[in-house]
Amino acid sequence: MPQQGERFARSSVDSAYSKIPALPAWPLYTLLYGFPLIWALGLGQFAPTILAIIMVFYMVVRRNILVYKTQWIWFALIFWCVVCTVSLHGGSDILAWGLRWVNILNVGIYGVYFFNARTSITNQGLMGGLVTVWYTVVILGYLALLFPEFRLTTPMSFLLPGGLKQNELVRDYVMPPLAEIQLPWGAPEPYIRPSAPFPYANSWGLAFTFLTPVVIATLMAADKLRTKIILGISIILGLVPAIATSNRGMFIGLGIAVVYVVLRYVLSGNLKVAFYSVVAAALAVAGLFASGAIAKILGRQEYSDSTGGRASLYQATWDAVMQSPVVGYGTSRMNVSIGISMGTQGYLWALMFCFGLVGLALFVIFMLSSIISTWDVQSAAGLWIHSVPVTAICVFIFYSFDIMQMAAMMLCLTMIMRSQVNGEGI
Repeated sequence: MPQQGERFARSSVDSAYSKIPALPAWPLYTLLYGFPLIWALGLGQFAPTILAIIMVFYMVVRRNILVYKTQWIWFALIFWCVVCTVSLHGGSDILAWGLRWVNILNVGIYGVYFFNARTSITNQGLMGGLVTVWYTVVILGYLALLFPEFRLTTPMSFLLPGGLKQNELVRDYVMPPLAEIQLPWGAPEPYIRPSAPFPYANSWGLAFTFLTPVVIATLMAADKLRTKIILGISIILGLVPAIATSNRGMFIGLGIAVVYVVLRYVLSGNLKVAFYSVVAAALAVAGLFASGAIAKILGRQEYSDSTGGRASLYQATWDAVMQSPVVGYGTSRMNVSIGISMGTQGYLWALMFCFGLVGLALFVIFMLSSIISTWDVQSAAGLWIHSVPVTAICVFIFYSFDIMQMAAMMLCLTMIMRSQVNGEGI
């Protein structure tokens, strides 16, 4: 129960908000609810930045922008990335740095915009947008299993020069495949791993990891039984393409989210809900074994030594960072002996290699301070939302973050931040 002083402070904030023009919801809603269309048009690398610029314009016009205390650390990271341009050499380095930096910049803008769009974008509206992205991921995952060799020709592919489309990554964005088809040496048959609406199966897995807790939170916060049933069935059905990715990191991330929520239930004394959660998780694990998902994941490792390859890459990356520990190298660089670029295969290593130990420290400080400052989550839905950044700080060791995955992480954090500042009940 809020004290009289707290109620007075909150009413003062509400009064101040009523005198400030509302930020329109459509730029952020376009990013989330319009995500299927953005992908289909081939605008995945363009629309997020265009929408971020529009958000900045609206915030400049509005003025009186509030910034949560830990968000300043993220903007320090944005500034430090600019400092690290001293390590760049040539136009290709600048372009690669720009693609990585603009994602960090955009995500910071999304967070501040949502934090200040209290009157136009509700928590339920934001969660609905993130659930829309989740459904997009799952539906395209099913299409990838049905049509694994299909590649979408988007309108953007006709506008880009032919030379740019020769770049494999650019081609995967403007002419996106539905699946990664991998045939490791010695494997009896190819592995069909859903990847759309992202270029890589690991990106699909990370999106599923970050967005599934939001779907669970939406289910728990829903008032209508029909909505709960639809979301519950959707989660079960979503496991089919998830299992097909044979993605170890995805299951580890989901396991971290479940363990975190259960521990929070136990700490709060809600042992009954904790017990049911453990039973549900145990049944899910049993289902994975029964479905052959675990055997499939382990089987793929017999033909693909991704763990050993990563270990060699990580060692080479660390050795290189020690030669430029402060500002890093600005962008990833190929290690000829391993055949993989250093600064890839995990966002921790990307931050460390590209922006030095300072860049890595700023990211970690932002995440930990934000998680701690938003620790006081009361609702069951809020705990699942809070599990997203907790999971992120664990899986960034081996997962690379792209714009939509980072946006989901930041928006979940900001939802908790704004809810606690304004008493919105998360």
